[in-house]
Amino acid sequence: MKILIADDDRLVRALLADVLAGLGHEVVAASDGSEAVELCHGERPDAVILDFLMPRLSGVDALARMRADGRRLPAVLLTAISGPSLRDAVGPDAPAVVLEKPFDARGVARALERAVRAP
Repeated sequence: MKILIADDDRLVRALLADVLAGLGHEVVAASDGSEAVELCHGERPDAVILDFLMPRLSGVDALARMRADGRRLPAVLLTAISGPSLRDAVGPDAPAVVLEKPFDARGVARALERAVRAP
C-alpha cells in the first residue's frame, strides 16, 4: 500500500518511514497537516498515519479535509496523549485507530491492519 505519514517530528517521520518500508509499503511523508492534505490529493494514498498535534493543521482536521470528497481513507491517529483525555480532545470525528507514542514496528503494523479493516 501507499501510506501517507504526517508528523512534525523529523525523527518520528523517519522511524515510521523505515518501519513501513520494512513492511513492504510505499511511504509519502509530510511535516504538518496542511502539507499532508496537499500530498493526499496528489498522491492518492491507500491509508494515512497522522500525528494528532501538528502545526498549521491537526491530524484530525487534516483527515477531515482529506475525507471531504467522500473517499473512505483508512487512518491511524498517532499521539503521545493517552486515555479518555484524547477522545475528549479529539471528539467524535477521530479515527477509530489510535497508536500511542512510543511505538514499535509490531504496533504500527497492527494499527494499520485495524484501520484498513475498520468500517
